[in-house]
Amino acid sequence: MLLRELKRRKVTRTCIIYVLVCWGVLQVGDIVFPALGLDADIASRYCLYMAIAGFPLTFALAWFFQITPEGIVRTTPFVERRVLSNMAPINDRRSRGLSQYIRKDSADSEYDWILVAESGPLAGLSFGIDREVVLGRGLDCDLTLISPHVSRRHAALSLEQEGLCITDLGSSNGTVINGSVISTRQALQNNDELRFKDIVFRIVEVNVARRSTQQTQDKTVWMKTSYNRQDQDS
Repeated sequence: MLLRELKRRKVTRTCIIYVLVCWGVLQVGDIVFPALGLDADIASRYCLYMAIAGFPLTFALAWFFQITPEGIVRTTPFVERRVLSNMAPINDRRSRGLSQYIRKDSADSEYDWILVAESGPLAGLSFGIDREVVLGRGLDCDLTLISPHVSRRHAALSLEQEGLCITDLGSSNGTVINGSVISTRQALQNNDELRFKDIVFRIVEVNVARRSTQQTQDKTVWMKTSYNRQDQDS
């Protein structure tokens, strides 16, 4: 893991370049120092001390920053990279209300099922399900969940004839639906709770949620109309 991070952050390459540059400076110094009236041995020794002292600083800078065409930028930490490699969310509940999920003009109109993250590293995000989605700790998963309680490949969501289904992929801590641990593939319903220890998702069947919202709105309109009629009659 450490070697992979050193390679990704290009630390090894940077350190090798630093060593080669310092070596080149010392070689040039052996020629230039006498011409400047300096003691070549003493000057080279000081240059060597400075090069050694600068190596830890070079290592630290290479670990945290990279030189790109856009300038010097901070290297994305390993944990952040795992999160960013997830499938793209359709919206962000961290700045919007629940009604955003069932608005007709929102992105969820393209999906029949939505997975809503209520807690955990993806809390506040929602994901449209239009294909098989593997959840787990591994980098190759569609949704990477950073938790010691989640297996590398924990569970998979799939669209079947009976609707959206979930299958546990032999995880260590199990997959819990509405408080019960599942052992076989299970069909999901609107508003089901999907839990991986302390990470909670909510299943939203878009059409059902819209019907429920529409019924609530119709009931509200009917109550207001009835109330207005009563006021007019009185």
